[in-house]
Amino acid sequence: MATTSNHFIVILCGGTGPRLWPLSRANQPKQFLRILNPKTLLEQTFYRSKKIVPSKNIFIVSNQRYQEKIEKLLNKQLPPENFIYEPGKKNTATAILLAISYIQKINPQAVITTTPSDHFIPKIISFKKTILRAAALACGHHQILTIGIKPTFPNTSYGYIVPQIKNQNFSHVSLFTEKPDKETAQNLIKKGAFWNSGIYTFTINDMLSEFEKLQPEYFTLYQQFLTAISNPKKLSSIYDKSPELPIDRAISEKSDKMSVIPAKFDWSDVGEWRAIKAKSPQDKDGHSIIDQQTEYLSYNSKNCLINGTKGKIVTLVGVENLAVIDTPDGLLVCPLDQSHHVRDLVGLMVKNKKYKNYFLKN
Repeated sequence: MATTSNHFIVILCGGTGPRLWPLSRANQPKQFLRILNPKTLLEQTFYRSKKIVPSKNIFIVSNQRYQEKIEKLLNKQLPPENFIYEPGKKNTATAILLAISYIQKINPQAVITTTPSDHFIPKIISFKKTILRAAALACGHHQILTIGIKPTFPNTSYGYIVPQIKNQNFSHVSLFTEKPDKETAQNLIKKGAFWNSGIYTFTINDMLSEFEKLQPEYFTLYQQFLTAISNPKKLSSIYDKSPELPIDRAISEKSDKMSVIPAKFDWSDVGEWRAIKAKSPQDKDGHSIIDQQTEYLSYNSKNCLINGTKGKIVTLVGVENLAVIDTPDGLLVCPLDQSHHVRDLVGLMVKNKKYKNYFLKN
């Protein structure tokens, strides 16, 4: 059974959030936005974590470019050594291994929960119960636990988990598929698949054994981290040579130690405008706003998500189911059911010399 003394939470805070352009930019990504709450998504994640483990057991892993923003929000809440800054962006497998190398020196018997920094989870008590259950199962059954979310539609932006044999505590995973096409997602849902929340719980020994078996290059990387975490130049050199796999590709899709427990809490990764609309209060016409200062008028229009800028009114005539997101230097208009393609739009933007700074500008 896990206890708060050997349970650690690692908050992964390095994403750029392109699907929420134009509010989310490379220098102000999703985790730093105040969405559905007066606090940023990162702050919300931290305060949820604090309900589960002591602050000294919470670590933040992020890119160096976000150091000032993170510490402005959380500097007085965490010890300085609990902020881990990667010298480069190498995806979640490397970030998790780096965090393990820090925590291993504190407590080699630790059980770790890794969580993205940009999810919306309003029911903290239910969330806490689920994570504590996952920690107990990870310790008692030597499994890597993930939290499964019951799908509401065939979202192609998520990973899917098909449970296999269910015992009284959890289900082994028979199939893990990352970002399938719509038809595949529909078939997986028919088989009882869950969305993968991206929240993992595991013991250090179990996760390292899977890296050693399935990704020996990463296991070598971990061994190098152990000798380099106090040497920034050496760490940077190691990072330059690191692979760039997400943990889902590196471990989840290959491991026979993956198990899933269903979420007993309301969850959204608020990763696209449609997801934010689904969680937002609405007026009599079904319209929702992001910033409470947004001013708008609507005629013969329904079910739109609107963000306006100060001193400007947004007007809608004869339209339905749109995201209309206005900022001082960018305007997005798209059908809500196509909002997952904003990532593709940003991909085109950053390849265009004329427009790339509308996302990349520091």
